[in-house]
Formats: sequence, structure tokens, C-alpha cells
Amino acid sequence: MKEGIIKEEPKNDVLKVLALIFVLLLTVGTTGFILLKDLSPWDAFYQTLIVLLTHFYHEINEPFGLQIFILMLIFGSYIIVAYVFKFAAEYLFAGTFKENRRRKIMEKTIDACHDHYIVCGYGRVGKQIADELSEEKAKFVVIDRDQAEAKEAAERGFLVVNGDPTEERTLLKAGILKAKSVIIVPGSEVDSLYIVLSARSLNPDVYIIARASKEEGLAKIKKAGADKVTLPEQIAGYHMATMALRPAVVDFLDVIIDGKHDELQIEELQIRPKSEFINRPLSFYLSQVDHGLAVLAINRVDGTTKVNPAGNEVLGLNDKLILMGTRRQLEKVTDKVG
Repeated sequence: MKEGIIKEEPKNDVLKVLALIFVLLLTVGTTGFILLKDLSPWDAFYQTLIVLLTHFYHEINEPFGLQIFILMLIFGSYIIVAYVFKFAAEYLFAGTFKENRRRKIMEKTIDACHDHYIVCGYGRVGKQIADELSEEKAKFVVIDRDQAEAKEAAERGFLVVNGDPTEERTLLKAGILKAKSVIIVPGSEVDSLYIVLSARSLNPDVYIIARASKEEGLAKIKKAGADKVTLPEQIAGYHMATMALRPAVVDFLDVIIDGKHDELQIEELQIRPKSEFINRPLSFYLSQVDHGLAVLAINRVDGTTKVNPAGNEVLGLNDKLILMGTRRQLEKVTDKVG
């Protein structure tokens, strides 16, 4: 996944200076030929252009002052040529060419992405999220306005957009129109609010998860369009309290949720259009898949949840099955359910 960082190249002030010098030489040369050789303005301009571009002047028997003037024009044009060669060498050999190539490849990779995740913010929480998505082999793009953080993410092998996630153009670069979900964890709650508004306006169907830093911000971000809003401190407190009260349960849940373990995992699979399981009882589904899988729950489209469902529960379009099994077992049933 390592392709580089999307970042607009800054304009080089030196190139502007070189262009200004060329225009200045052209102006001085034209004026000089008009005064020293009594040429028409067009002929003087043409003669100056020939000297600057070819460094050639075929007349030898010219007054000494005119010869010095022509040599100065040629010398000035050589300065421009020298700097052009310098920039060309830096572009080819000092990493600019390589970096531009990586950036273009990465842009094409992101353009080809669909049903991917976008992580807005590569701070402490964002890094953990990226690690988890990477462990699950999920397609994702990291957005961060800090160049150092973006570089670190790229060095880790992640697709990266170095830009402001509150701006719509940055989200568009990250493929928001074809994304499956946006995970918003910037340092500022105000930024979270802006990103949610922008993401929802660009893609009404994208699933948005955002972080709030305070209880009062949770409702605002939810109203802005986020599907889920979390308070990290609340989650951490709940997890630590549960570890103290029921440590064995927490250890078991950590094993099945952690993607690094193959023993048991929990997966959410949606009954999609054209699935053979639509309007069929759960018992039919169980007869078609690996019997080692356990159906923990069915999340209905209307928001209700059936925990430990019986075999006569009928599966409907877009219902979600919460399954537990090994990674290999879960991978086998993904195509059948979809």
C-alpha cells in the first residue's frame, strides 16, 4: 500500500526570478538594438530573441560597444540556462522526480479505491485505528494536515493525503464519494464537526464515526450527520471497570475482537440484494455454511436486535448477522451471504 503522499507542490520563487530575468534581458536587448543599430521595434525584438535562445550573432564587424552589449546578453542567457539545468538535475536526481512519480501512482490507487475507509487525523487515536485496519487488511486512506505525521503514515505503508480534512477538496482526494466509512479523530472537536458536515454533504450514504471530547459535543456532532459518536474517556473507563469486575470476560472478548488472533473472531455480515438467504429462515442459512460458526445475533433493518436467534428467524434484505468463528470460517461464508 506504500505509494507516497498527496501534497500540492509549492511554487518555486527562483523560477519566477529566472522568468523575470529573461523578460528583463528581452526588454533591455530590444531597447539596445533599437538605439545602437537603429532597428525597428520588431526587428530589434526578433534579433534579441535569436541571441538569447541560440547565443549566436553572425555579424563580426560591429562597433566595440555593440559587441560588449551582445556578449552581455549571451552571458545573461547562459545564467538562465545554468539554473534550468540545475533544477532539472535536482528534479531527476534529488528525489523530486521519484516523489512526483510516487504521488501520481498513489493518486491513481486512491481513485481506484471503493468501499474503503478514510481516517481523518493521524494522532494517537488515528494511529491505533490505522494499525487495526491494516491488521484486518482493510483498504483505507489517512488524512492529516501535519506534514510530519503524513510522512510517518506513508513510511508505514499507508495511503495518505496531506491536507486539511475540513476542506471538501481534501476529502474528495481521499475518495469520499466511493468510501464505505469515514472515521473522524482530529485533535479539535470543532474540526470533527466541520468534517462531519463536509463528509455528509459530499456522500449522504457514507457511514460516519466521529470522536467527541466532551459530553455536550456529542449531541452536536450527532446532529451534524455522524452515525456514531464516541467519547474515548468514557470507553476507556467502561473497559477498565469491566476488567476489574469481570476480567475473564474481558480477556475472552479481547481475543475474539483482536484481529491478530485466529482462534476466534467476530464478524458482521450483511444480507445484500440477490443473496440466496433473503426471506429464508436462519436454519436454512446454517445448513449451507460451516457448522463451526455461531450466530450471536441478528441486527434488523428497523434497529431491533435478536440475540441468540432461533432457527425459525427469517432473514430479510440488509439484515446483519453477527457471527463468531475462525478467520478461515468467516472468509468462506462472506461470498455466500453477500
